[in-house]
Amino acid sequence: MQPLMSGIEGNFSPNDYQVKNSLITTIKNRFRTYGYQETGTRTFQDYDVYSSVIGTVHKQNMIKTIDSSGDVLVLRPDVTIPITRKMAAEEEIPHRLFYVEEIFRQIGGDSQNKEFTQAGVECFGENSSDNDAEMIALAVHILQDLQFKRFKIEIGHAGFFKDLINELSLSELESEKLQELIQSKNMSEIGPYLESLHANETIANAIKAIPMLYGSPKNVIEKAESIIINENMQARIDNLKQVYDILQAYGIENYAVFDLGLINHMNYYSGIIFQGYITGYSKPVLMGGRYNHLAEQFGRNTPAIGFGCIVDDIFEAKKLAGQLPETASSADLTIRYDRDSINDALFTANLLRESDYRVITENSENISSTTDSNPFIAHFKKEGSVLSNQQQDWEFQTADELKILLQKRNEGKLSGKNYVSTRKRTDS
Repeated sequence: MQPLMSGIEGNFSPNDYQVKNSLITTIKNRFRTYGYQETGTRTFQDYDVYSSVIGTVHKQNMIKTIDSSGDVLVLRPDVTIPITRKMAAEEEIPHRLFYVEEIFRQIGGDSQNKEFTQAGVECFGENSSDNDAEMIALAVHILQDLQFKRFKIEIGHAGFFKDLINELSLSELESEKLQELIQSKNMSEIGPYLESLHANETIANAIKAIPMLYGSPKNVIEKAESIIINENMQARIDNLKQVYDILQAYGIENYAVFDLGLINHMNYYSGIIFQGYITGYSKPVLMGGRYNHLAEQFGRNTPAIGFGCIVDDIFEAKKLAGQLPETASSADLTIRYDRDSINDALFTANLLRESDYRVITENSENISSTTDSNPFIAHFKKEGSVLSNQQQDWEFQTADELKILLQKRNEGKLSGKNYVSTRKRTDS
């Protein structure tokens, strides 16, 4: 039996949660400035919803359970599918939605880290290069808001590669194998595998060129146009050209890198796809793209595009870069009292809490440590009350006077000149 403390390292400390929630607030605020409204989905989802959708999370990666009725449920492995399903069923649902949800997946043999927080957007009903570019601009805007100085958005097109391999008559397994080789840029195996498929030489050469179509947008487009073998592939390149032109209008083209070998593990993507990478961090911190045909599986023909930010990876990237902000104290003030002053002390504590001050109360007779947990402590005693910061004392008579002192402190104006009753501390 594993000890009860196993896996505890995967939990966030209170300070980490404070930082993580601050990151989420920043992301949510930016979503709202682009016209998105918050929504949510159930943690437990019907297994059939995911297993019946083409191109979703692999079944072996879903975490399953059985309810009391014998129905198979899964812990939510993806947010896009239930939101798309809801949109398809309701006419009046807003078409610009954002969410912050926990995602659950079993990846490999890792018994830890089955859960991560994702903050994302879904935009329904819009199908244009302008909409594609706006979505990428939102991703850039978020990474800027999060104070990342060096990052790139890798942009590809799910349709370009699909239109190319559609020239071959491949089984689903053969197609998946080829996609894996392209995604990993495994040049040593791509050629022999294409030979085993008896691929046409022109098509084989085009496929072998795909992993190398990475870099500056203009260079990638020029090289990609040299391997186009059908009209659909040309349309994908035209889409990418238009998106890049609009990114230039946004003034964010320097963040863009084109990668036509980019393949998302979610096969429901049909158009522009992209991933955001922070310099010095190996994993993408956001990813998404266009999925115009997903809603069709729920009986509605609606184009859509979206992306998700992996909040846990954003946290780790900031931690690795030494950019985690200092967390504030858990309280603005500690109030200490004795038996003679308890009524005044607790009345004052509640008064301050009603004004949104964070207050900890302590009975001075029960304090086991001489170390002050808060730099500002209000000592309530029968002979007089004192606000202390370990360097100076400020005497006060009423709750309102203490509140004024705290306001002065917040404004950086608290000094010995403010009150006649101020005195230097002589105790250590």
